[in-house]
Amino acid sequence: MDIEEEVKFPTKDSEWIVKVLIGGVLGIIPIINLIEYGYILKVMKGAIDGNPGMPKWDEWGNLFINGLIGFVIWLIYMIIPILIVSVSAGGIMAAAFTGNMNLMAGMMAGAIGGILIGLLLALVFGFMVPMALAMYTKENSFGAAFRFGEVFSRIKSVFGDYVTVYIVLIVLLFILGLLNFIPLLGFLIMIFGIFYVSVVTFNMFGKVYTRSSA
Repeated sequence: MDIEEEVKFPTKDSEWIVKVLIGGVLGIIPIINLIEYGYILKVMKGAIDGNPGMPKWDEWGNLFINGLIGFVIWLIYMIIPILIVSVSAGGIMAAAFTGNMNLMAGMMAGAIGGILIGLLLALVFGFMVPMALAMYTKENSFGAAFRFGEVFSRIKSVFGDYVTVYIVLIVLLFILGLLNFIPLLGFLIMIFGIFYVSVVTFNMFGKVYTRSSA
């Protein structure tokens, strides 16, 4: 996998700037940002089908529905970590209102432990999500995303490449984070940069899926 070429992938489209601008703006509008998510999944679909590229911004209704389904898939995978972290955070707030220092210390320790467990589970389940989304996108089947055995098998079969995409994602987000410190301009870079990074990584995840086996 040529990382440099993959990172430059969106720029090969003659209209990439306009498409990134549209994606960046949509991405900051609640609910409407599901259209952006649907577009990113469409990019993944193109990579899986062997036709990588930045598609036109059209069929907005389908993009919204596809994005909503993708979000629901992510939410189902992440619901357990979210609940654990939420309950644990509530425990910290409850501990703050107790007058007993020993009880407060015990509640705080338990709550912090719960948050750490929740974050660990979030990493584990979150790691699975791109492959689950690729399976959904390939088959256009909601249930395909929850064939957990196949998700594990496919990730295992391309583990090195799969992790590489995550590393690329982390590095690009780190760079965006640094650029975000630039007054005014940094905020704009972050808005459009996140969409650009999403296009890059979902295209890569789509290609990795094609090399995986169940």
